[in-house]
Amino acid sequence: MTKTYKAGSFTEAFQRIKEELGPDAVILQQRELKHSKNPSEKVEVVVTLDDLSEAPPPPGRKGKDTGKLATYNHKGIRPVEWQNIGPKPVEPKHVELKPIEKSSADKLIDYMENALEEVKKLREDFAATRSDFLEGIRVVRDRIPKEFNPVAAKLSKNGLSAQIVQDLLAEAMILCPASSRDELYIKEQMKKVLANRISIASRPRLRKGRPLVQMFIGPAGSGKSGIISKLAGRATITGNPNVAIVTTDCYRMGALEQMESFAAAADIDLERIYSPEEVPGVFEKLRDKSLILVDTAGRSLGNKEHEEEIKAFHDAIRPDEVHLVLPLNMRDSDLKKSAEIYVDLKANRIIFTRQDESSEQGALLWLPIKFGIPLSYIGNGQSPDNIVSAEKEIIAEWLLK
Repeated sequence: MTKTYKAGSFTEAFQRIKEELGPDAVILQQRELKHSKNPSEKVEVVVTLDDLSEAPPPPGRKGKDTGKLATYNHKGIRPVEWQNIGPKPVEPKHVELKPIEKSSADKLIDYMENALEEVKKLREDFAATRSDFLEGIRVVRDRIPKEFNPVAAKLSKNGLSAQIVQDLLAEAMILCPASSRDELYIKEQMKKVLANRISIASRPRLRKGRPLVQMFIGPAGSGKSGIISKLAGRATITGNPNVAIVTTDCYRMGALEQMESFAAAADIDLERIYSPEEVPGVFEKLRDKSLILVDTAGRSLGNKEHEEEIKAFHDAIRPDEVHLVLPLNMRDSDLKKSAEIYVDLKANRIIFTRQDESSEQGALLWLPIKFGIPLSYIGNGQSPDNIVSAEKEIIAEWLLK
């Protein structure tokens, strides 16, 4: 016998099952009724009181024909079949009582109660973490002269940790004598402190006889193709017509068509490479170029197959520069994870995109320092000219906004 219960919540359904069918009820199915118009019927639970021995046999097999189905009264108690009762067994003198096992409904209720308790603990932990974070900012401000509070607040707002802020302020205080601690002077000295910490890559130099090869890697959606288009366009505008683009991203829907459209509009050679074995032939065709920009496919983080593919292309191309492209509006934890993966893929430059869309600029400072990779370019808009070479003074200004 099976029975279906509909209720406003699983807890309510389980309570009704327990009251009506007793502890022997077995749950067969439970699901949420997502499209129910009745607020009192949000979940559905199907239960049975049949023993496994009385369950219907699997298809294709014959079970023992009992001649009838088990019947139950309104309280879920199976009536005793007197004709099947044998002699009363001899009871032992000492009977060891075994603990009564909980029914499926009781176990599920316990599980849900434990889950709710875990959620409560997580909320408490989050509140404590937030409190510690705010306390860290307060300690930074309490341990410095009040004149430095404005710059401390701006650095914290840009996502720099309390420890980094303390370190920067300690150096700035040395440069600011007590007689010269007005807000403008402190801000100028902090700019100098930040500029000294920011890591900038040397400018690329073109040479005769062999093209400069720049390779661009990074996670999906980071903006590699846009950066390459901007750099290629900037090179042609500044008087370098010998530019070519090579793409290994030949399978992603729309990616190749987009690059082809740009190359045709800008009158720039575009070559496609489907495998590392094609690299020597393609680069032989481009030996007269002064600058070759190599686009690569972006895929999900931790894709081992993709990592091996990039390594194979890198070893075949042997680029002069490998630029890791990351969006600045990505969460710090994801930026860190991406950098950890792509550093192993021989990245030696960092390009940040979407600087104009990010509310925090702190990664411009801490990420290059943490991984020992300097900044090369920063994308700050959608227009073709919205790209700047990384400059210490400009970045320091962003960090203090």
